[in-house]
Formats: sequence, C-alpha cells, structure tokens
Amino acid sequence: AHLPVAEERTFVVPEAANRRFRPMSQDEIKGSLPQYGIDQPYILYVGALESRKNLPRLLHAYAKLRQWSTRWRLVIVGARKWKFSPIFDTVSRLELEPYVDFTGYVADEHLPALYAGADLFAFPSLYEGFGLPVLEAMACGTPVVTSNTSSLPEVAGDAALLADPTDVDAIAAAMQRVLSDAELANNLRVKGLANAAQFTWKLTARETIAVYEQILTRHK
Repeated sequence: AHLPVAEERTFVVPEAANRRFRPMSQDEIKGSLPQYGIDQPYILYVGALESRKNLPRLLHAYAKLRQWSTRWRLVIVGARKWKFSPIFDTVSRLELEPYVDFTGYVADEHLPALYAGADLFAFPSLYEGFGLPVLEAMACGTPVVTSNTSSLPEVAGDAALLADPTDVDAIAAAMQRVLSDAELANNLRVKGLANAAQFTWKLTARETIAVYEQILTRHK
C-alpha cells in the first residue's frame, strides 16, 4: 500500500512466541512478581515506551476504568524509547502515580510470570509490523485487548477483543468487558492458547525456506 514494491516480490512470514511463554501456577507467578514490586490483581502492557505504542490513550482508558472499579493496577513493562516523555506527563496529569507501575526493561526469563499473573493484557498499539506481545500473552493464558489496526487483527484472530486505538472510550469499554465477564475472559483464554499454538518457529523456518526456494526457482 505504501511502497512501490510489486506484490509478487512481497512475502509474509509469521513470528511465534518462545516456548517459555506458557500458563503458570500461582506459586510460580508469586515467586517472580515481588522482585518487581507488583501485587495482583493487575492489567499488563509489555512493549517499548514510545509514541506509536499509544500509551497515553491506554492511561486515559485506565483512568476511565478506575471510575468503574479501582481493583486493578496497571503494570507497564518496557524500556524508554522514542518520545516517551508524554507517557509520564499523562500519568502525572491524571494523578495515576499511585496506581501505575513502570518496571523498565524485564529480562526474557521473567516475562512469562508477568504475563501469566495478569488478569488482562492491554496492547492498543497504533502500528505493529507483527505484534509479538499479543501472542506471548495468549500463550500464557492471559485474555487480550488489542487494536483493530495494522497487523494486530491478523495475529489476534478471534482470540482477542479488538478496539479502535484512537478511541479512549472504546479501549476502556473493551477492558471493562473482559474484567467484568468471567465467561468472556475464560473464552478468550481458551481461544488465545489455541491461536498462539498455531504460530511456531518451525512454521517460520519452513515458510522462510519456501521463500528462498521460490526465488531460486525464478532465477534458474
């Protein structure tokens, strides 16, 4: 759509969640959370702290959610990247400092417990090339709310609630639906596990090899 590249020269190969991302017991989860100062229950975001990730709108949606229930904290995992300052400005302006935890970068081996311990994974990114955190959350059995734009609907399938990432009310409403409806949350967990299982690195390898073979055949 945006670059003058012929369609026949474009190949789409999916990524996959690492096998370490899986459902975990409460004992496993509780063994990892204290080192980050996190108490359950919480809503989780994982990703870089940069403008395209849409965190100011997520924070506004979380503030609206707190008008319905103050039960959940918001845990934001990720390193500070490009244009991150509006995120912290929004936290201050909305007076959310006591309710939002910024962990900074988290090592890969600790991420599964953070995903598995969350009641909801919220990822209202404006643009993604793939959206691997969505699959990681699903592989851990965590319900997902994500965007209805870019690659995210293709990755999430019918295993997540999708919302317009530019609409704060829509993001808040989707989050509230999952957190208030145990049957819906469980349905998303089951669908999410099945969806994540469809994406494997063996599939990625096979499809990458197929691309090489197709190109080589063209040039024989």
